[in-house]
Amino acid sequence: MGTNRRYPERADERSDDLLLAQAKRGAPVSLTTSEVRRTGRRNDAREAVPVTATIRYRVAFEEPREVEGTAIAWTRGAVLVQYPDPATRHDNYVWVYANAVRRRPQPAAE
Repeated sequence: MGTNRRYPERADERSDDLLLAQAKRGAPVSLTTSEVRRTGRRNDAREAVPVTATIRYRVAFEEPREVEGTAIAWTRGAVLVQYPDPATRHDNYVWVYANAVRRRPQPAAE
């Protein structure tokens, strides 16, 4: 069960196509734990702060992408950004240096 006897190579082709599509989407690159530790003491936000952050993505190379998300923790020199990945519909959590992040205006209270 689970094999295609008539077209056995088709499963490999689909698998290759999926891997290629995933590679083209890229993967976010976070700061390492030691890099974050060197930036100072961590402070968690009471409320998430809306931000726009430049996140490094590794495709076949690293490429910066601007995303909209929320800052949920930070140190003196780094910020933990939570943002939705449009391709997977899951949230990503990435540590970036503080100078890669800028606040977005808060939505007006009604």
